Amino acid sequence: MLKRITEYWLCVGGANVDVQGVTSARLLSGTSNPGHVQQAAGGVARNVAENLGWLGEEVQLFALVGEDADGEWLRQVTAKSGVATHGMVRIAGQSTGKYVAIRDLDGGLYTAVADMEVNEAWTDELVQHALERLPQAAGLFLDANLPETAIGAFVEEANKRGKMVMVDPVSVKKAEKWRPFLQGVHVLIASMDEVEALAGQSLSSIRDVEACANRLLEQGLHQLVVNCGEAGLYLCRQKESIWVAAPPVPIREAACDAFAAGIIYAQRLTPLLQEQAAYGLALAELSQHQTGRYDLHALAERKEFFVAAVNKG
Repeated sequence: MLKRITEYWLCVGGANVDVQGVTSARLLSGTSNPGHVQQAAGGVARNVAENLGWLGEEVQLFALVGEDADGEWLRQVTAKSGVATHGMVRIAGQSTGKYVAIRDLDGGLYTAVADMEVNEAWTDELVQHALERLPQAAGLFLDANLPETAIGAFVEEANKRGKMVMVDPVSVKKAEKWRPFLQGVHVLIASMDEVEALAGQSLSSIRDVEACANRLLEQGLHQLVVNCGEAGLYLCRQKESIWVAAPPVPIREAACDAFAAGIIYAQRLTPLLQEQAAYGLALAELSQHQTGRYDLHALAERKEFFVAAVNKG
């Protein structure tokens, strides 16, 4: 029987309000489109923390919000999953981060605007406040919504203490922030586009993905998980790599953060790449069909399904 994790996960990064506008017919540019608008809690670090919380894990989230109604709403929504939100700091004079997306009726992203200025308000004092929670943490998750100076401080201290550092680049634009810090990263979970930005080269084939991944490992990265869309998933570390077929339902948007949470959740449960991938896929799938606390029995069943599929392939 696996021993249950007693330490908490420390998640640091973005927490914002997501506003999604989806058209009810084919989108026409330059004019008003009928459709519906939804608001949800977002931010990669917040979403990962919430998913770990719904898994029953102990989680502490450190993120910056504004002194506004959106910030208080985010704190309340996040706390429902059991995540400790004392680290969601209100920044005077700032607005809570907001991501506004416009989508076609099939869900495809047409355009988006991210107003995340509040994330630049990290100070040395705020970083040190979060680092005080690191000694008792099972591991540290960071997203790229943090300033580079903050990223460097978190990675350096985590390495000194021998803590796992798990990373999501967030976007193509922000992926480059991680170039100086690969030496200290245990697991990097990214899309193929983000890996292209991080490596500074385009990837047009499976061989390109593998070669690029090897170069990132040579720079000190311990393990890489790449979502290659229809081509599947590629997981690798020194002297070991696997390809996993793409799931029937593509991993998109918030499901990407659930996938990352599944990979993180698996770190203390299994060293096997195929099982880590299966946990990620299973959680991404479950996240698209339910809200609230996860059924761990259902998670285990879907994990075993994906493990069998990987082994069969």
